[in-house]
Amino acid sequence: MFLIAKRFYMKPKLYLLLLVPLVMFASCTKWTVDTPASGIVGSWRIAYVERQTSYGSQPENTGYENGTFYFSSGGNAEYSDHIGDMSGSWRIVQRSGGNSLELRLYDYYGDGAIEWEFYSVEISGNRMIGYMTRYGYDYRFEFRRY
Repeated sequence: MFLIAKRFYMKPKLYLLLLVPLVMFASCTKWTVDTPASGIVGSWRIAYVERQTSYGSQPENTGYENGTFYFSSGGNAEYSDHIGDMSGSWRIVQRSGGNSLELRLYDYYGDGAIEWEFYSVEISGNRMIGYMTRYGYDYRFEFRRY
């Protein structure tokens, strides 16, 4: 008789023991982790571009300084200025030496296209600096949040 009573007495404790972790797990809040990509979301303008030469650096005009770049959280990108609009995609690739940025924008009604691959990109608050090599030169792009 004592064994039967002890068995029924232990079952509620066992259920409580299993119920506590379940309640704790269900009450946890969702944690979100910032990725490098989350810092790029929003509107940006080119503030300054310079080309590195054997004589030092010199300012460079890309033709896109008067427009606004928009990066959405889903990887879509847009560029807009007084001439027209372009749309496409962006992505940040995490590499062992840092992050790189790939930007592809196209004017589907004209011949405009931006195909930029920054081998390094640094995003800090309202400033983004990207470095690319193109046509044998190194370029430094500085973007400001708009």
